[in-house]
Order: sequence, then C-alpha cells, then structure tokens
Amino acid sequence: MNFTTMAAELVMQDLIDCLLAEDFFGREPLPLLTASQWRQAHPEAPALEAPTLEGMDARQRIWEWCCDAQEQRFISIALRPGITQQWEKVPGTQVLARQEQRWTALGPVDFMRRVFTGMGPRFQDNEKGLTLFLEVLHISVWQTALSLEHRVDHQGLMAQDGATFLRTMEQWASLRDRPYHPLAKAKQGLLQAEYQQYQAEFAQPVALNWVAVRKDLLQGGEGVTDLEQVYPARYLLPEALQARLAGELRERGIGASHVALPVHPWQFEHVLQAQLGEAFARGDCQRLDFSEATVFATSSLRSMTPCFASADYLKLPMAIYSLGASRYLPAVKMINGGLSEALLHQVRRLDPVLEQSLHLCDESKWWAFMPPQATLFDEAPRHLSAMVRGYPQALLDDPDCRLLPMAALGTPLPGSNRHFFDEWMQYRQLPVTAASVLTLFSELCQRFFDVNLRMFRLGMLGEVHGQNAVLVWKAGQAQGLLLRDHDSLRIFVPWLERNGMADPEYRIKKGHANTLYHQRPEDLLFWLQTLAIQVNVRAIIDTLAQVYAVPATELWSALRQVLDGLLQSIDFDDEARAMIKHQLFEAPRWPQKLLLTPMIERAGGPGSMPFGKGEVVNPFQRLAADA
Repeated sequence: MNFTTMAAELVMQDLIDCLLAEDFFGREPLPLLTASQWRQAHPEAPALEAPTLEGMDARQRIWEWCCDAQEQRFISIALRPGITQQWEKVPGTQVLARQEQRWTALGPVDFMRRVFTGMGPRFQDNEKGLTLFLEVLHISVWQTALSLEHRVDHQGLMAQDGATFLRTMEQWASLRDRPYHPLAKAKQGLLQAEYQQYQAEFAQPVALNWVAVRKDLLQGGEGVTDLEQVYPARYLLPEALQARLAGELRERGIGASHVALPVHPWQFEHVLQAQLGEAFARGDCQRLDFSEATVFATSSLRSMTPCFASADYLKLPMAIYSLGASRYLPAVKMINGGLSEALLHQVRRLDPVLEQSLHLCDESKWWAFMPPQATLFDEAPRHLSAMVRGYPQALLDDPDCRLLPMAALGTPLPGSNRHFFDEWMQYRQLPVTAASVLTLFSELCQRFFDVNLRMFRLGMLGEVHGQNAVLVWKAGQAQGLLLRDHDSLRIFVPWLERNGMADPEYRIKKGHANTLYHQRPEDLLFWLQTLAIQVNVRAIIDTLAQVYAVPATELWSALRQVLDGLLQSIDFDDEARAMIKHQLFEAPRWPQKLLLTPMIERAGGPGSMPFGKGEVVNPFQRLAADA
C-alpha cells in the first residue's frame, strides 16, 4: 500500500471540497459538463468519472477550468452534489491537468500551484502567503502518510481501564486531527523523527523537561492559592519523582525561591533560548537536569497524559505551527478560561439536566512566567507556562464509564472498518445493522445537542468540535458531555443576564477582534452550526456511512428529527425557538468558517487559528430537495 498516494488522495479531497465550499473560485455557478459531454470532447483522456455500486451516478459532472489562458492549461475535476455544500469532489477520482492533448494527474501541491497561477491578480501582493500555503500543504501530505502507515492498537477496548481507554481514543482521534481541513495534519517545525515521537497516534512516551522559575515572577490561576502547596510537580509526579525534583532544586540552592515548571522537550530545545534567553541569563529561569517523567501526547499534541495513575493531565505551550497558528499558552487565555469555567459551573446549577449531563474539567491550576515589565499580550512569556487539567476522578474510576473524544467517532481507521459503535452494539446486544447504527447515532445526537441547546438557551456555547467535546459513555448509554479548553466559551451577554449571570469581562486586547462575545443570538448559534454540526457531527456521519454502509442522507434525517424534538422539549421562549428553527431548517444558506483564504491572507504571524465567515448551503434544505 502506497501511503503517500493515500495521503495525497485524502488531502486532495479535503482541499478541493474546502475551496469549493469557500467559493474560492468565485460565486458564479461552475461551468459543468456531463460525463458523456466531457468524454465526447476528450476521447483520449484518462478515466475521470467514478462508477458507483449501482453504475454511473447520473448526477456527476465534470468541471473543466482554464487555469492559464495564455498557455492553454486546463484542469478537470469530477464533482457531485453534496449535502453540506453545493458541489464536492467525487471521492477516489483523479484531478487531471491538460495542455493540448497531454494529460497529467495532479497531486495537491501541483494542483495549488496551477490554481495560484490561474488566480494571479488576486494574490499578486502576497507571495509570502502563497509560499507558506504550498509549504504547509506539502507537510500535510507527508505527515498524513506517516500517520496512515502507523497502526493504532485498538484491541480489547472495553477491557481497558478508563484512563487507558481515553488514551487509546486520543490516539485514534489524532489520526485525522480537524476534519475537512486539508492542512490539519501539518505540524510545521517538526522533523520526521519528532513527528513520530510527539504525535499521539504513535503512542511514544515523551520525557518532560523542567525549568525552575522564580516564584515572584509567576502568575497563577484561581486554583493556585499558595505556591508552597500548589505547584505542578505535586499533581504531575508520583511522590518518589517529586522528591528527586525537589532534591535538585535544593542542591542548586533555589528550593525556596523557585518553582519547577514542566516543559515539552521540543519547546525546551527549540524555543526557550530564542524567546527567553535574557531571563535564563539573569537566573530568573534555570534549566533543570531532571527529566524522568514520561507522558503521552493526546490528540491536541501539547496536552499530555499523566505519567502515573492520576486524573491530572498537563497542557503546555509548544510553538509549532498548526492550523496556521503557533501553539503557545498565554496567561490571558488561561485567565479567560477561568472566567468561563466559573460561568459553566453557574449554568449547571440553573438547569437540572445540565447538572447531571454536563461535566467539566478543572482548569483552575496553572502557572505562567510573567516578569514585572511584561503584559498579558507579550509574546515571550507565553512560551513558558503550564496547566494541570483535572478530569473528574469519578468518571475515570467508574468501571461502567468511558470518556470518548468525539473526534474518534469521526475518524476512520486506515485500512479498517473498526468503529466504537462495534463495541456499543455488542454491549447493547444489538445486531450490526443500519437500524442499530441509526439508533445509536440518534442517542448520541440527543445527548450532545440536548446539552448544547440548553447551554445556548442560557447564553453560551462551548468549544464543541470533536477534539474538545468528550462523550461520557456509561453502561451502554450516552450519559453526558465533558468539556475541556474552557478559554473558548462563546457568550451572548443579554441572555446570560436575564438568567441571573453576568458578563465575565474577558481580557481582550484592544483593537483586536474576538470570538468570545456576540452581538446577536444568531451569531452565537454560528458555533453550533459550524463546529458542532459542520465539523464534529458531519465527520461522524461520514465515518458511519463509510464503515457501516448506511446512507448519509438517513443519518442527516436522524439528526434533523433529534433537533426537531429538542426544539420542542427544551424550554425556549417563542422568539428564540422561532429563530433557531429558521436558522437551522428554513434559511436557504448556512454560515461557515472560512479556513484557507484567511490563512493565505495572514501569511503566518502570531495569533489563533485564522478564519473568516462565509456562507454555504443549508444541509437540511438539501436533504429536503433530495427527498
């Protein structure tokens, strides 16, 4: 099996689908040919159409695009109508380039080179952005190939204890990273050996480094009440290793003045000197020799499992570039996360269903280097910090409970038809049929959207893409939803206030856009439509359709039924219910997150993942049209 070819096909599929969904080639209807018209015009061309099991899909079309009129260069792509977008690439088909009668099958990088040539005037002042995009696209292909070649060990899932099961599912989820993003797997800054060492799916132990930081130069979270009692090693190391680390601090004569912070080894080697060299020269920070704690990466790469049996996990800065953003860990994000966590605890007390089914990680214990002259928005300090993320101990210890990052449900295993639904159906003694898959999918959606819509009713939505939304599975049922990464809680203040809560007063850099506050409830609903449905649940639908041969239309119909029912059963006021119903089911267009154009335009630089807002077809309208 040629994994590079497989990787190129997967990246090409996401690339073309993303470009089409973002109207990258313009908003005018594409000039399309039927397969027979195209074949008649190009009898000598290689095969392009993709027959289905029932024969040729009559809805397939060929888009022939002139990417260079002067050189008479054309690109031909087989398309079909999509549910979540007007047209999508027919899976498994080649992308062909033509000049006169010479035909060439294109890979993703060659394809985008031709695209950029064909759209030259649009990007003529942004050579840096185009170069960066092509570089990251190349990285995405070869790193995807490395991940495809590796085999995640998924044997005996239900025999694993709660923590081991979670770690396995994090490896599974990491195989795809963010669905439908052609650059998601690219981790700029990692060599091949580093990628295979630090990416979660390879299940390699990572030996942490440690840096001692002066106590008076540390800022801490709400849970850090006393640095003498609340320090990272207490939560991240067993007692014997705590003693060895403390011994080194004493030997250096800094046991009373400094606190040891864990550092990712990649960050330790590549970033600290460049960003904080002066602090090390002054002795404010000191590199330690201790490196005996080994952890495992989760699907977010810089979030790590504990090195012993514990519910305390670790999140670190790691200044690689992923999804167009550097993965540092600034104090301001953790401060905002603490404000959000307080809101989330309030909202649980306002709704008895949320009190039972919404679970939260404790993200109040964090430490960040903050010299006196620094501000919350300075670059250098954000590269030396750490958070201890506490998972609910009772959930990890419960033998009937499993924590399942939803991204693992939307990630096919390469060369395999395994899925967690296999275990779920076996546990429930359900036959492996389309009806059983639809039953479990409906139950999953029922719990997931019940939690999200109840939170929305009260004025907030969590970061509910598949990596941060964790399904709490208990005794064969979708019991609840566990949220982590609280720094991305989105809010609509008027609805918070009418429910007895207050503006958390997030720390936002003046003059900079933010994605936390929203002016209208429709703007807050954007995140349910995009992250929850277009990314998270859509990936689950597509994966279930692939693994169990269930028509995607049936899964979308099941989702529609669940949402319909919840809109009736949850206590929305009439105005809010009508607005949600209109936005979800009646509006001809849905919002979507633009990914590729903003990344090209920003051309690197600091900040969160670049994105814009666009429009795409309403999947439920498409469903009705095909009925």
